[in-house]
Amino acid sequence: MGNDEILKRTEEGMRESNKVLIRELVRDLEEKGISPAWAIDGEMKKLKMICSSELQDFEKELKKFGLEKSDFCLLAEEKNTIARNIILVHKKSAKIKKYEAGRNSHWVVDFHHDLESNFFTE
Repeated sequence: MGNDEILKRTEEGMRESNKVLIRELVRDLEEKGISPAWAIDGEMKKLKMICSSELQDFEKELKKFGLEKSDFCLLAEEKNTIARNIILVHKKSAKIKKYEAGRNSHWVVDFHHDLESNFFTE
């Protein structure tokens, strides 16, 4: 087996390991009342806590940086009736970031700045 094949298999193994870890994280968070808005495979699961315009802006940011929504697991934690936290997990790097969301918040702008600074990819 050549070096390229070893690297390819190692990458595949790491991606699968990250998926398993993130699934466990999501299960643990759900037990604590934090629900995923995106499932592990990138499909929408729940949207009641995130408005559609925020999701559209989020997806625009992903496209600007050449990312797919399936690269992330997005979770929403309700703090009260008007405030919530958005928790993003990057599946490849397993980096996690929490953003405050709700009325007059700018979590998508903060997410943009994190993408610019390569937070999720370094």
